[in-house]
Amino acid sequence: MSRFTLPRDIYYGQNALETLKTLKGKKAIVVIGSGSMKRLGFLDKVNSYLAEAGIETKLFEGVEPDPSVETVMKGAAVMREFEPDWIIAMGGGSPIDAAKAMWAFYEYPETTF
Repeated sequence: MSRFTLPRDIYYGQNALETLKTLKGKKAIVVIGSGSMKRLGFLDKVNSYLAEAGIETKLFEGVEPDPSVETVMKGAAVMREFEPDWIIAMGGGSPIDAAKAMWAFYEYPETTF
């Protein structure tokens, strides 16, 4: 039996997004679902705070409920190409779960299941 632990920090609540201003690094990928984070203005705030921190961003959007293996693999491929220092998932459980799985296949591309 093998085991791996995913790095995770979940920030929530009033002014939680402002934490992004303090991140160190050069690149961040933002993973979202169907677009409510865009429509409600949260994505704009995230991009603004990351820009303030001097971080280049890439958006991976369209994570469906109960994310498919195909979506996870597409996201991992984007991560391998972009090489982010940070992975930021916004929204509900599906984008968060997908981002964790994408990270696993990004960091360990030889992994199979």
